[in-house]
Amino acid sequence: MAVTETQFSVTDAFSGEDLLEKCSFQNQFDIIFLDTEMTGINGLETADELRKKGVKSIIIFISAHNHYVFDSFKYEAFHFMLKPLKEDEFDDVFLRAIRKYKNENPDIMLKWQNDRYVIPIHKITFIEGYQRHIMVHTDHEVFESIGKISDMLNELEVHGFIRVHQGFLVNMAYIKSFDNNDIILRNNMKVMISIRKRAEALKAYDTYFEKWKK
Repeated sequence: MAVTETQFSVTDAFSGEDLLEKCSFQNQFDIIFLDTEMTGINGLETADELRKKGVKSIIIFISAHNHYVFDSFKYEAFHFMLKPLKEDEFDDVFLRAIRKYKNENPDIMLKWQNDRYVIPIHKITFIEGYQRHIMVHTDHEVFESIGKISDMLNELEVHGFIRVHQGFLVNMAYIKSFDNNDIILRNNMKVMISIRKRAEALKAYDTYFEKWKK
């Protein structure tokens, strides 16, 4: 795989503040190239704010000063590149970052009549299912598919999904809060939770939060 053979879209940010406005937990970039020195807050401060917001993007720092390299480790930087950039080095780092992203963010394929959809699992917020018909929700789209909710749970439980009702699975990464009858997601959508599943779901979320949200 070469950079020229890889499809991707690029978004510019002209300052750390600009990037923080464009990037959030619900709207994350897969890979971020971040200069350590920018107008306004610097790259390290920007990375700190991104991590505080729960952004898990792969961050690659670019700098003219190698003394920033040790500070970059605080923000789980994938790589630190010194200016002037070399094309071969850039291509190598970029491709390794793409491989890391794909390894850590597997896809799922959904089938509906003659259509096939490939969706990154981490972008699924919740799934609803009735008999052999399921609806897969992301922040911006809903996909219909043939399948059973129990089969989806078997496939997605390892990725942080829990069953909160006979007809609903929820991605715990998107849970904002619980109330008496519903789970509130980060996009403010509500998913029904059954009384029978509530205690189990709360216990699973507590465990998930301790493991992944430190």
